[in-house]
Amino acid sequence: RGFKIVTSDYLTEIRNESMMLVSKRVKGFGFEELTMDAFDVAKEKMRQSPRKVEVIEEIEDFLAMRTEKKEDIVEKFKEYMEFATPQGIPWSKEALEKMEKVPPFVLGMAKQTIEGRARERGDKMSKVYTNNITVSIIDEVFTKMMPASAKQAMGMEVTEEDLKRDEQIDKEKEEPVEVSLKWEDDALAKVSRIPIPFIRNMAVKRIEQEISKEGKKVVTLELFDKYRFTF
Repeated sequence: RGFKIVTSDYLTEIRNESMMLVSKRVKGFGFEELTMDAFDVAKEKMRQSPRKVEVIEEIEDFLAMRTEKKEDIVEKFKEYMEFATPQGIPWSKEALEKMEKVPPFVLGMAKQTIEGRARERGDKMSKVYTNNITVSIIDEVFTKMMPASAKQAMGMEVTEEDLKRDEQIDKEKEEPVEVSLKWEDDALAKVSRIPIPFIRNMAVKRIEQEISKEGKKVVTLELFDKYRFTF
């Protein structure tokens, strides 16, 4: 990760990533929260998956042996559980707090751009643990990628570089959408409305991947709507 020595910041980064990954996995085992009362609920949800029930019981047994510290362990995970998602990219608490300042009318575009950048960047943490939207990714997107109009809406400084980038985006917006599969006209028209070319191209690629998994060769409006929020 580019560190020359083990620093406190590095250890904090590793801890946060590890806790987020475990929380994400725990949610995949039927836990909506992590409390001592949640184990029976999770086992009931997973009753059709005997192996998952077995793992839940192993965790329960482990905590039962740590009578002095089990509440501390559970308490530490509560905050991470709040922001972990069983699917998709989890957002850190700090990142979510930063997004609270984004006006509602640009929130959707901002969120798409940030998650798209995280996937494209293949964030360092994803190679070992899991993607995790952090403040650093948000700052990168807001500084280098967000259109000037969106920056103005958020009360951010707009630079000459931002305006030049917007000119380039306007030119690229008029270019035909590059696709690998056949798209029906109404589906192609919808994806063409995505204003940022980088996001649009990523959407096309992701949607086509999901549709190909279904063995389909044509992107219909119904399939587009089904997978439009997976990118």
